[in-house]
Amino acid sequence: MTITMAQVRAALLTRSSAAVALLTLIAAWLRLDGLRRQSLWFDEIDVVVRAQLPLSEVMRSFTRQGENGPLYNILLAIWVRLAGISEVAVRFPSAVAGILAVPLLYVLARRLTDTPTALIAAALVTISPHHVWYSQEAKMYTLVVLLALCSTLLLWETLQRVHVLWSIGWVVATSLMFYTHVATVLVFAGQGLYLLLIWQQWQLPPFRRRVFIGVGALTLPYVPIALWATRVVGGDVPTWHPDVGFVDALRILGIRFAVHRYEAPYELRAAWLFAALAFVGVLALAVRQGFARRGASSTTAQPTRVGQRTHAPWLLLLLVTLVPVVGLYVVSLRNSVFSDRYALVALPFYLVLVAAACAALLRQRRLWPLALVPLLLISSYDWGALRDVNRSSAAQKEDWRSAWADVANQMQPGDVVIVHPGYLITTHTYFVQRDPRLAALPVVTIPTFDVGWLTYPGMIQWVRDQAPTATRFWLVQSPVRVPDDDPDRSLERWLREDGVQMYDHYHNGVQVSLFVLDPPDDIGSSTTTP
Repeated sequence: MTITMAQVRAALLTRSSAAVALLTLIAAWLRLDGLRRQSLWFDEIDVVVRAQLPLSEVMRSFTRQGENGPLYNILLAIWVRLAGISEVAVRFPSAVAGILAVPLLYVLARRLTDTPTALIAAALVTISPHHVWYSQEAKMYTLVVLLALCSTLLLWETLQRVHVLWSIGWVVATSLMFYTHVATVLVFAGQGLYLLLIWQQWQLPPFRRRVFIGVGALTLPYVPIALWATRVVGGDVPTWHPDVGFVDALRILGIRFAVHRYEAPYELRAAWLFAALAFVGVLALAVRQGFARRGASSTTAQPTRVGQRTHAPWLLLLLVTLVPVVGLYVVSLRNSVFSDRYALVALPFYLVLVAAACAALLRQRRLWPLALVPLLLISSYDWGALRDVNRSSAAQKEDWRSAWADVANQMQPGDVVIVHPGYLITTHTYFVQRDPRLAALPVVTIPTFDVGWLTYPGMIQWVRDQAPTATRFWLVQSPVRVPDDDPDRSLERWLREDGVQMYDHYHNGVQVSLFVLDPPDDIGSSTTTP
């Protein structure tokens, strides 16, 4: 019985498809299990509360300054009207996007490299603690990753197949990526730099014209947000992100891409392991392409399809990995916007390079056992981080759920809550829907002291105007955020000096305190104390 090459390919494809299906199931388990384990933190709560506004108001996020991802706001607004606002409900879309990234990364890696590399890359993103973490967060980041994968895959197919439908698909995916988060312009910058570097082989004038016209037309409504982002980068709009040096930025992202968070010694070891493998992966892909090009040249004089020999896949992978990482640092030189989650879009491409190194070792007949060493180490590091951080029962995010439950369980009639800083009021707005007992408590906030006109006596009068007869005040505050709005901690100082602290408890990022003050008629001296 003769076995044809077509039968061999079909058998390999069947096995690969089964492996990808299994990896997708594992990814679903890691991302869907425990969606409620951690409380929503402030950024999640804030976006969920805003998603509950009237749709006409949510739609204004396309032109409102300060919006990083207007498209996600609209999608979430529609979703919460169907599924509700529980932790599981609001995080479910992110989990689904995280799950879909596994088969999509396999398809992209297989088109750019080979089947073994694609399978290893899919396995790496499946167990990536960094990717799992954001797959369990009610934010846009895993959707951004999914769109970045779609955009890059469609770009590659456009170059390979030179068909208008592929170019339209790339334009649409790229535009949706822009609308989801402003930082994705760095992915497009990586793709654009790649196209410039292969310009001499890019014999596609109609494609150039369609892309430039299409991207310009589809992103035109995004101009107001882009202009705001330009002001942020230029330093006209202050940010809360700390300044980070280039070496520190690389160290932070290296650790995040490897294990997200883990015990300190293992973080650096994992980061160096991933970085070394990615470097070897780039070399392996470049060398392999060089051999393939020379082999093709020696066996046929006929030209190959556009892109088969001239469009270096390793270069595309390298650029869409490095440009978002380096670009994020560069745009932070004037005004820091550096955050590891903004660079998440580079993670899947980075993992393909890591996978390419492992696959190259597996192809060596004498050295293939060496490939098991990095694979086992990666599995060990990733599972350790997943077990001890991602799947930990201890609070890893701001524990607003426990903080507000603490208040609800101990409050008495006549109590007043002060939320500090004031913009954290959305946490009360959210949890009062989850626990109706909180609706009985009046809520007070104070302006930021940065406004210039707020004084210590004025602050006391501000609180008293909102709660003239109250004597029991619950102070719910974020200790790490208070210094920016209240550098002298004036609010807490007043409560301590004019009252007695009856209760104090820290809930991972949230401080809950109860102060009992004298009746308002007896505290006249406090309103004149500077």
